[in-house]
Amino acid sequence: MPTEDTLRAALHTVADPELVESIVELGLVKSIAIGETRVDVVLIPTSATCPMGELIIEDATSALRTVCPPGWIVQVEFDWDCAWHPGRMSPALRERFGW
Repeated sequence: MPTEDTLRAALHTVADPELVESIVELGLVKSIAIGETRVDVVLIPTSATCPMGELIIEDATSALRTVCPPGWIVQVEFDWDCAWHPGRMSPALRERFGW
């Protein structure tokens, strides 16, 4: 059974196509829920019109499937009502960006 740590590690390999940084480091992962045979992940878009949203969802879903048992349901979606801000980024990434 996958753990939140293994799921987060898988998501760490997913890059935001525009910023070319990990969605985990960018602070886009809002929540991870693990059920008996499913994983539900909610992401936060970097903007209300996130043009690469579908690609991020596809990449995140693929990454999560690599650490989930066969047959598990993997659901990834955006919370369009939650605003992203630079304070969500990891301290190391904020420092690298000079924020």
